[in-house]
Amino acid sequence: MKKIAVGLIAFFLISSTALAQSNVTIYGAIDEAVVYSNNAGGGSVVQMLDSYHWNTVFGFRGTEDLGGGLKVVFDLASYFNLSNGKQFRSDTFFSRSAWVGLSKAEYGTLTFGHHNDFSVLLLGNSPGFNSTFSQTPANADHMAGGYVNNSASYRSPTFGGFTLFALYALPGGTSDTYNRGRAMSFALSYADERFKAAAVGTKINGVNFTPTLAGMKSFLGQTVTPYRSFAVDSQNIYGASASYKFAEKWTAGLSFTDVAFAGFGKYESIRSGTVDVIYDFQPDLKITLGYGRSALGSGRLSNYSLFVDKFLSKRTDIYVGTSFVTSSGATQSAVLFPLAPSTTSRQFAVATGIRTFF
Repeated sequence: MKKIAVGLIAFFLISSTALAQSNVTIYGAIDEAVVYSNNAGGGSVVQMLDSYHWNTVFGFRGTEDLGGGLKVVFDLASYFNLSNGKQFRSDTFFSRSAWVGLSKAEYGTLTFGHHNDFSVLLLGNSPGFNSTFSQTPANADHMAGGYVNNSASYRSPTFGGFTLFALYALPGGTSDTYNRGRAMSFALSYADERFKAAAVGTKINGVNFTPTLAGMKSFLGQTVTPYRSFAVDSQNIYGASASYKFAEKWTAGLSFTDVAFAGFGKYESIRSGTVDVIYDFQPDLKITLGYGRSALGSGRLSNYSLFVDKFLSKRTDIYVGTSFVTSSGATQSAVLFPLAPSTTSRQFAVATGIRTFF
């Protein structure tokens, strides 16, 4: 009996030690809004819109302590549509991230798998990026989400506020819509109590792009039809963002991105810049004013936005956002992604919704 008791005690001690060295967290965000637009595809619409303020996601994040400061880290997460419960992509279970690797404070973190690229990780966290309507046309610069398969990603330790990032990906195959060819990306970020900045450079070979989501009527010399996706040879993304908290209640931010597509023996570029000001009206109430300007070939888009965010708790907020976009140029339609393009040179939308983290 004593031997059994000693054995049970030893088992629970070993199990407790193992549990103390490992950690798995279920996490996610849920966001849903009701949107009105005065002209989406030729008429006014009222619709539910998932991930207006933040991407709706469900995931698992974990670590295991190997001793000596070395840890195994992993992240498995999937986007899904709250309106109908479906996965974001029917052919990809973990659409947001699926990677595993090693981390040590002195040397940084090296992971392998399906990664976000650095545009969404660094530029997409700029202060004024508050809704899907405030992103650049068709998310061409990946500030709202961009992914790379078959990739290795490295993040350095932070020295004096600076952090270095690097990513390299092997070809994904002919059916891969993220990167059929090789991809590489580098980034540098800086952060202190008031000032934050980041610069990103990414090259992806073999990607798909849908120009009508950006309101473009021509692309790489090809005829554009509604929601036709083009397989392009390469996509180069260069971007930078910065923000400064210059008073207790005021924060200003700006960003610039330059995206170049190559395909069909031609080149096409989308250049975008944004300026945003955030006012903390109260500790639980924020107001953001934003302006964005994009050049898409010979076309132009100007985006004006107002966003009011009321926090009910540390994890849950309700919001109202409105955006107004104008277009110029014969090859450009007004569009607030992901709505259908307007049939005129203007489009207006207002949204109200709720977001919660878990």
